[in-house]
Amino acid sequence: MEISLSLKDSHLWTLDALKEQNAVSSNEEIVQRCVSSVLKSEDRDLVFGTVREQCGEGCFSAEPQFEIEIDEADFDELQKVYSAYGFQGYNSVDEEISKTIRCIIKYIESNNDFRLL
Repeated sequence: MEISLSLKDSHLWTLDALKEQNAVSSNEEIVQRCVSSVLKSEDRDLVFGTVREQCGEGCFSAEPQFEIEIDEADFDELQKVYSAYGFQGYNSVDEEISKTIRCIIKYIESNNDFRLL
């Protein structure tokens, strides 16, 4: 599934750090690795269930940054995560999936874990 991924500048900076730490050159590949790594986790509440992932100000200010191909199974899982954790409504599926991916990026950054499994 291809989506237009909406991110903020802070997410792009984190992706740059992740690419450097993991010797990856493309944004698409690093995002795919982040998604796969977190979806393998047995405790998704650590990533998606915290108060910090609920929208405050600026959640809807993320802008489309690039197109990304997401594995269909991962796409389905991200949709389930979005529904299960009761995020605020967005206007499109792309924006919903982008929200879950922003949570993943923020979690990796906040835990200073720039190594991917």
